Amino acid sequence: MATNHFPDDPTEEDALALFQAVEEKFPAKTLGNDKWYIVAFAAMVGGGQPGFAPTLYKELIKRPEYSTSEQRKALMRRIRETMMKIGSVVGVCKPLEAIFDIDAATQPDDKDYAFSREGWQCDEANRLRGFAWQDRIYKQNQGKIDDALSSQKDFDWLTKNIIYGLYLSDQSILNDIETELSVLCGIMIQNLPRETGWHLRGIRRIGVSMEDVETIQQCVCWHVSS
Repeated sequence: MATNHFPDDPTEEDALALFQAVEEKFPAKTLGNDKWYIVAFAAMVGGGQPGFAPTLYKELIKRPEYSTSEQRKALMRRIRETMMKIGSVVGVCKPLEAIFDIDAATQPDDKDYAFSREGWQCDEANRLRGFAWQDRIYKQNQGKIDDALSSQKDFDWLTKNIIYGLYLSDQSILNDIETELSVLCGIMIQNLPRETGWHLRGIRRIGVSMEDVETIQQCVCWHVSS
């Protein structure tokens, strides 16, 4: 299972070295070079180091692809959505801490005031969106989960209407693979074998190769490639 390999008292230099290791290890040739930092943010914040989120943000905005304010705002939307999605699996406090710290490091002209879930309703359409995404991730395994939750209806409602309906089926900012990267990494870093197994299967079901999934696991574990 995943282990956070930050030193006991990590420095900003330690964090930057780990981010570089993740970027180098991440399977960018097959998944794209704009996704590695999703893994880094999800594992870092989910693993209890939200204070280093602005370190990664500030490092990213030095790059030429984020040279304009609009590009930096678009990046912020992707980071924020990653925090929203992992908040559904790790709780709100760690992602919120990361967001506060990133916001403090954001220049006024780069602040993004978009509201992606304005007008959201917990209605039948929301439930169906959530079900459609659940079905892609769980397929034939969904029945056993539903059976277990049949006597835990509050959690059944929470999972279907909020976790999947509100958070995970909204892929207007992060696409399907990016969504599942966020969730898998946020779960794996918590050492949760049952849910990690579900989402290892899930990310394979949406098209990520076994080799790439293994590499992603190594990124979450902060294994540095030689």
